[in-house]
Amino acid sequence: MRFISIKPAADRAVATGSVATRAHPLLSRLGRGMLPRWLGGKQRQHHYRLQIRCEDRADMEQVLDMVNHTLQPAGLQPMQSMKPGRGGGRELVLNLQCTPPQRRYLVQFVHQVGVAHPVRWQLRPRIDCDPELN
Repeated sequence: MRFISIKPAADRAVATGSVATRAHPLLSRLGRGMLPRWLGGKQRQHHYRLQIRCEDRADMEQVLDMVNHTLQPAGLQPMQSMKPGRGGGRELVLNLQCTPPQRRYLVQFVHQVGVAHPVRWQLRPRIDCDPELN
């Protein structure tokens, strides 16, 4: 392992840069995403899409209330959109980024909503042509 000296350079004109601007040798080889968190690696995030079928406006409000009480306190901010569903109902589509520690709140939400509404959820859904649904 190489150590970086923190002693001031004898001649400031010769010094190429401060210690703070130099990168750790592993950072330059691997990139920040490949390192463990204690070395400055970024935390993984997974993209989930939830499709929840709602019969009417009251159902939709009930689901959105669950979003406010379960997902948002956990730091999850889903993007919401609506699609027409079967038989006059509507489908609420939630897209969100979730870290592994936050996933338990997402699972809890799916179980709560799934009691009264059909729910379909996907990890890393395929990209659609419509950008607001991704």
